[in-house]
Amino acid sequence: MINSLGYDTSVADVVNIIETAPDSTPIIVDLDETLFLRNSTQEYLNSLQPRFLGWLLLMFLNLLKPWNWLPGEIKGEVSRDWMRVFVATLLFPWTIILWQRRAKQLAKANGNTTLIQALTKNRNSRIIIATLGFSWIVRPLCKHLPISFNSVIACRFWQGARDRQRGKDFLVKASLGMNEVARAIAITDSNDDNQLLASVATPCFVIWPEAKYISAMSDVYIPFLYLERAKRPGDKYFVKKILLDDFVLLILGLSLANSQPIPHAISMFFLLLSFWCIYELGYVENDIIAERFEKEPTLSETYQKYKNRINVWQAWLWSVIFAFPGLIILELNKVVSNNINFAAEASALNLVTISTDMALWMGLLVVARVTFYAYNLVDKKTRIWLYFILQSYKCFGFLVVTTTNIIGSILFIAQVISRWIPYFIYRFSKSEWLKALPNQVVRLFLFGFIIIAIMLGTQNSSIIMSWQTWVIFGWCTFKARNEILKIFREMHPISQEK
Repeated sequence: MINSLGYDTSVADVVNIIETAPDSTPIIVDLDETLFLRNSTQEYLNSLQPRFLGWLLLMFLNLLKPWNWLPGEIKGEVSRDWMRVFVATLLFPWTIILWQRRAKQLAKANGNTTLIQALTKNRNSRIIIATLGFSWIVRPLCKHLPISFNSVIACRFWQGARDRQRGKDFLVKASLGMNEVARAIAITDSNDDNQLLASVATPCFVIWPEAKYISAMSDVYIPFLYLERAKRPGDKYFVKKILLDDFVLLILGLSLANSQPIPHAISMFFLLLSFWCIYELGYVENDIIAERFEKEPTLSETYQKYKNRINVWQAWLWSVIFAFPGLIILELNKVVSNNINFAAEASALNLVTISTDMALWMGLLVVARVTFYAYNLVDKKTRIWLYFILQSYKCFGFLVVTTTNIIGSILFIAQVISRWIPYFIYRFSKSEWLKALPNQVVRLFLFGFIIIAIMLGTQNSSIIMSWQTWVIFGWCTFKARNEILKIFREMHPISQEK
């Protein structure tokens, strides 16, 4: 591969240049993706523990971009890596200790064998490892590479931003002197080293085929990330479907039937997150099975990137973590409902009830997981009946730990059927009109129909006069507004039918 200044050396040429170099020739070797076939900075950041907090820190820094606040020449992307490792080391100081062991493992697994063997054969040359990585990161790596070297030139901890701004050429000349550099061999894979390549006697620009650049935390498990980035990329599925549909449905069907709707809604929020941690596993499994067994699977372009980021045990762990506050708030809600003063709430918490609710909740999640597993394994026509059950879990499943009233039950019935009908038709038809099926109108229609049917059957109008009923009607109508307008716009006399 030719770099921006036209330097291009094959692997075979590099090996030959090293092995035939005159005695005492300085050989300046880049570290990242060259002598070490990974990026030391990314691997160090990937060592942050706890990993989820490390991921949050890196996401926060990427969002905030504090390197753009630095003064003068060190402002901007040149200081990005330094700022990330600097802040990460200060906030996660134990990483330096953890890194010693991880560096040893990485060095043994990712040393550039071809380059190391060539350098080892030329025992009379001076080997200098020069990198814009950071000294407290690269030195433990270099120590465990199977090669003897004379010195390591790297960026410092406090002055790392200035060192990176000055560049590798400056650092190497400051350490070795201009005369030594002028007769040296330089081996690198980076276009950022063009100035150094222009300064040495024998420049070697080479991309090693075994080298891999892996971003820090690229494999960390994040709840709901697969839904957002792989299953429904660009659809804002978490916000639009889980929060603005499923969560609102739980508020209308469950929380509004409770004497303390706000704390009850908060508890439902945590339990919904807990539920979707496990439900998401079914989506991942569905795509993996489709990839294995279907001739033309419908998979997103980002599927391959994210399918390996799912960790089943971590998903269950997160589910339990989300469930705990949900069930505790739910129990506190019962305490408040019983008119016990706030000071006595903590002591009034019934641990037996919370434990029982946790067992029931985890039982629901296990059953939902098994059902989704069965759904993914059976033929597509049989999936129709399991799909109905899966949709039922999303609303009726929450009744294992809380209660509702007849209005909430009717809303859930309307929800399940309105989601099942399109799927039923989908499995028996591939028509384009299915994409425009008015799901929201179906739900509104079903809810209204069942409410009126119960009112007429019981001769009791209180159900239709309930404020909960009208709030649900309002929400369903609002969600269906565009579909309703479309229906009215498309109305026309039969005489105009084509």
